[in-house]
Amino acid sequence: MVKSLIDGACFLMAAPAAGLCLIEARFSQRGDVFTLAGQAFSLVPGLPGNFLRRAFARLTLDQCPPDCEIGFLTWFSSRHARIGRGVYIGPMSVIGDAEIGDGSLIATRVSILSGKRQHGFDAEGRLVPFTRDRARFVTIGRNTWIGEGAIVMANVGEGCVVAAGAVVSRPVENGEVVGGNPARVISVADSSSQVEEKGRIMAKSR
Repeated sequence: MVKSLIDGACFLMAAPAAGLCLIEARFSQRGDVFTLAGQAFSLVPGLPGNFLRRAFARLTLDQCPPDCEIGFLTWFSSRHARIGRGVYIGPMSVIGDAEIGDGSLIATRVSILSGKRQHGFDAEGRLVPFTRDRARFVTIGRNTWIGEGAIVMANVGEGCVVAAGAVVSRPVENGEVVGGNPARVISVADSSSQVEEKGRIMAKSR
């Protein structure tokens, strides 16, 4: 009951900013208001910040359940992100156009980019800034662990482990453990039952 009351209060606090974001989304392709509000809520520390960030995310993202956790200084660069049930996102992470599957855990300082081809060059060889048409959706499967400081630019399957500091530029298949820059396969789960068992262990450890 207490949690529900706190959630309700945070919804009321986040509602004005979320309303402005919805107006922005209706009339503009830009995300300046969404980014401003998301970064502002990211600055609130501790448990109150987690409740506020979750409330704002539930009001603005394409999908966000009531049982996820979003850490201090973490913000979303795209309102099209989708968060699964029981997801934990650690502090100082940045999430772009991405779907994070149920039960997955995202460590501190993780960047999940909107694909790996966000910039290009014009006919005169000058660098072209990011535009929405260059964004690509990145999927993180269920019960996957993304280690600290990892950079993810490609899909990661279910029951995977991405080592700390890894740079994922190619798809990672179900059950693979990868590390390095660029990320390479370190080991592979022997069966789907092992993937499910890993997910249960991770869920209990949260």
